[in-house]
Amino acid sequence: KILMKDKTTAFILAGGKSQRMGTDKGLLLLNGKPFVSHICEAVKPIVGENVVIVCSNADYDFLGFTRIEDIVPEKGPVGGIYTALQRTKTRLNFILSVDAPLISAELLLWILDNRDDSFKMTQVQFENKAYPLIAIYDQSLASIFEENLKKNQLRLRQVIKEIKHQTLLIPEKWRNQVQNINTPEEYQKIQL
Repeated sequence: KILMKDKTTAFILAGGKSQRMGTDKGLLLLNGKPFVSHICEAVKPIVGENVVIVCSNADYDFLGFTRIEDIVPEKGPVGGIYTALQRTKTRLNFILSVDAPLISAELLLWILDNRDDSFKMTQVQFENKAYPLIAIYDQSLASIFEENLKKNQLRLRQVIKEIKHQTLLIPEKWRNQVQNINTPEEYQKIQL
């Protein structure tokens, strides 16, 4: 199967405030490498150089990938996804949160392989929790995100309710890959 290198872009949302962690999450080290580097490595086999960091922090430039700033700042994931979908040159776009450093190329390929093209967005779910920031969004959704920003509707789960979306239940073996690392306690756990 041909890889989607020219058909898919990966956007890593790294613009969060990281209030609970107290430091920029994407630059925290895991096995000697920043979270963001782990995510780039997971996605690169699938999208090649089509990796974009959505963030205003120039510290991310060491990665060598394009970095863009939010079109409308301070609007959380909804603003970040809007920025990604406005700027992308591909129809399919991985949207990945910088606080999920354990994701693998295997999981991301599985999402790509199992998505149904009749849906505009495909996210994963484990047990009863869906992960809209480990997902593929169609470029055509930019207008829905724009409308929600105009209304200041910043709850991503609320926006997704308006979209024809698909939720894939991931197998148990990948459960740790989807966890978000938001607090020092969660960070401590993955160090072990």
